[in-house]
Amino acid sequence: MPSPPENSYDAIPYRTVTFPQTRPERLAAIARIFGLESPPVETARVLELGCASGTNVVAFADDHPASQCLGIDASAVQIADGWKTIEALGIKNVRLKHADILTLGEELGTFDYIICHGVFSWVPPAVQEKILAICRENLAPNGVAYVSYNTYPGWHVRGIVRDMMRYHGMQFQDPGTRLAQAKALVQFVVDTGKVQPTRFKQILKDEFDSLADADDSYLHHEHLEENNRPMYFHEFARMLGVNGLQYLGEAEFSTMISSNFAKETAETLNKLGAHDILQMEQYMDYVRCRYFRQTLVCKLGVSLNRQLGPASVGDWLIASRAKPEEGGWSYSPDAAVVFHAPSGGLNCRSPLTKAAFVELAEVWPMPVPFDELFRRAKTRAAEEGHPMADASRDFFAVEILTGLAAGAIEWRVSPVRYTTRLEWMPRTSNLARHQAKIGRAVSNMRGEPLNLDETHQLVLRHLDGRTDRTHLIEHLVEYLKSGKHTLRRDGSELAVTNEDEMRHLLEPAVEKVLENFAKLALIAAV
Repeated sequence: MPSPPENSYDAIPYRTVTFPQTRPERLAAIARIFGLESPPVETARVLELGCASGTNVVAFADDHPASQCLGIDASAVQIADGWKTIEALGIKNVRLKHADILTLGEELGTFDYIICHGVFSWVPPAVQEKILAICRENLAPNGVAYVSYNTYPGWHVRGIVRDMMRYHGMQFQDPGTRLAQAKALVQFVVDTGKVQPTRFKQILKDEFDSLADADDSYLHHEHLEENNRPMYFHEFARMLGVNGLQYLGEAEFSTMISSNFAKETAETLNKLGAHDILQMEQYMDYVRCRYFRQTLVCKLGVSLNRQLGPASVGDWLIASRAKPEEGGWSYSPDAAVVFHAPSGGLNCRSPLTKAAFVELAEVWPMPVPFDELFRRAKTRAAEEGHPMADASRDFFAVEILTGLAAGAIEWRVSPVRYTTRLEWMPRTSNLARHQAKIGRAVSNMRGEPLNLDETHQLVLRHLDGRTDRTHLIEHLVEYLKSGKHTLRRDGSELAVTNEDEMRHLLEPAVEKVLENFAKLALIAAV
């Protein structure tokens, strides 16, 4: 096999976007639910190991100007690219450093949150040990670290695809040819299943289909790199203990809840892991055939509370985009209604809970303080003919916890940096505006990457807090006059060329775009 380049990430830079599951806001919320008061997010010191070009850590720094952030990566090419973004934004609270993880030491200082996404499984054992050593030595006493990694048993299946791709693909020097040939071999084996179908061929087809929409840089580094070391969760947990760390939880909280399985499955899991959360997590991995984990860790000796109850809710901020299933539904306690969100759903009977979901959907993406939501839900339920004056705060807290467990509700413990209120001169983040100008996926203030169409990107570029609606429309008129885009009336194939008509059509269109931005957490709070 040809020798790989000295740094494959220089040769094939990883396409970086923001990862909302790694945001310190989410890490702090998970920590709070288990009784750990992690440092305030607004002034946090954040370290990202393996930051690529830094988009993820730069986005957090841009949203939280009082924070101090550092990103480290072994790819000089990607670090240089990241510095271009920082200089273009003019922000001073984030630095990127080209360095080998093995060379890092105490000089880094102490960090409240450490992020290591997409690195741990893709490096040699010595680097894995160093990552955990950094979490031990450089994490604040009440800090939280995030580490993602490939895990078994799921990767036993996925590893078959990787082995096939490496065996065939690594015969070729050119990266593009290497990947194309690797995919072609897997496709060939999958196609043989059409003639001689077997259970193995179907499993292989399912895995190959999952790669269809994957970015080429991801496929290179996931399936063609020399290092890809999955492990069982219990092995990772053992490594934590040896390194003076302990398991805190998962970035996706709902994956920790056994009640999300079928009743009989949950009962057996609860018996198997009744007295040991680590055993419970491992057994759930077996049942799921899990292949990827996003684990939160803290220092060994930090006291955690695994008993969740109404008192856990405290001063949380609650949000949800869940909506009721299609068709008619009722607030009546006799009618079960499923509220669906992208990350889960909840079957509701209580008029209070149904009212809470409706309230949250109306104000999304803004979160509502728990007690305020309790008040609003009671008022709405009463207006719908189902007064809940006797409903207790504890009852409502249990309903919210149930929604959290099902993945239908979000919670946070820090204020948001965005708003749904549209000023005459709205403003987005510096990073989002910059990304729109260069045509990349746009990062919102929830840490989510968004692919916007041309019209939305054009408007977003000018949301600097100094451009009003009138001037937004004039910018669009000038763009249309340049011939780069064509404006048409509804139902007509004829292009609009009259400037006054352009302005007439653009006025409601711009307002709709701005409303969309508000719902996408792209409008910065004043």
